Amino acid sequence: MKATTKQVLTGAAWLAILLAMIGGVMLWQHQVRKAKPLTTVTVTSTERIPMVLLLDSHLTHNQKQQLITNIQHTSASQSMVTATITTTGAVTFKGQLLNSDNRPYLQVQLPTAVNAEQQAQLIKRVLTLAQQHFEFQRFNLIGYGTGGLSATNYVEHTTTHLTPQHLILIATPFNGTSQQNNHRHKTTPVASKSQTTTLAKLIAHRQSISPKLKVLIIAEKVVKAKQSLPLQSALAGQSVFKPVVKSYRQKILRSWRTQSDLLDNRQIGNAIQSFTD
Repeated sequence: MKATTKQVLTGAAWLAILLAMIGGVMLWQHQVRKAKPLTTVTVTSTERIPMVLLLDSHLTHNQKQQLITNIQHTSASQSMVTATITTTGAVTFKGQLLNSDNRPYLQVQLPTAVNAEQQAQLIKRVLTLAQQHFEFQRFNLIGYGTGGLSATNYVEHTTTHLTPQHLILIATPFNGTSQQNNHRHKTTPVASKSQTTTLAKLIAHRQSISPKLKVLIIAEKVVKAKQSLPLQSALAGQSVFKPVVKSYRQKILRSWRTQSDLLDNRQIGNAIQSFTD
C-alpha cells in the first residue's frame, strides 16, 4: 500500500511538471503572435544616399562616360539621373530612379557663364529640388577637374542641411596647371608666394566649411611622362580642408603610361567605395 501511494504521488508530480511546461509553451506562442512584424524594423543600409557628380565642363561626352563608368564599376546596378540647370534656375531632370536604388548617381550640369558664387547657388537649387523629387536627405559629392573647384566652392557657401557627408575631389587643379607655381611630384602644401588667386580665395573662406565633412582628394602621379596637372596642385586642397575638417585623406594613384587624367583608372571606384562605406 505504501509503494502504491508513493507511485501515485510521483505520477502526480510528473503530471504537474508536464502541465506547467505545456502552459509555458502556450504562453510563449501567444506572446510571439503579439510581436511586431519584421517589416517595422528600419534597415539603415537601404537609405537612399545619392552620389552627386560635378564633372569638368571641358570633358567630351565620351570622356565623361568613361570616367563615370570607372566611378560606377563597383555599383553598376544603380541608376543615373542627369540634372541640367540654366542661369535663371530652371532645372530639368533626365532619367528615373528605381525603388531599389539606394546609392544612385546624380550628374549636375551647370551653365559655364557664371562665377563661383552663382555656381554655388545653382548647385543648392538643384540639390533642394532633387531631395524633394527623389526623396533623400543625405548625399555624397564627387568633383572632377574644374568640377572639383566648383564642389569646393559649394561646400564653402552652402548650409548645414545641404552639406554632403563625403566630398571626393579627383584631379582638381586647386593651384592651376602652371609648372612654375607647382612642383610635378611634391606632395607638400603650396607656398603662399606661389598660390594662385583661386587657391588663396578658397583658403581664405575655409572656416565656413563644416568640420563634420569627410574629405578625400585623389591625385595621379605619372612616373615616366610629363603630366598636365602637377601633383602638388592636385593635392593643394590640403591647405583648404586639412585645418578645418576632422576627417581628411588623400590618395595618390600611380601610372606608368602617358597622362591619363584618371579617366580610365578603375582604382577610382575602389577608392571611393572604401572611403564612403
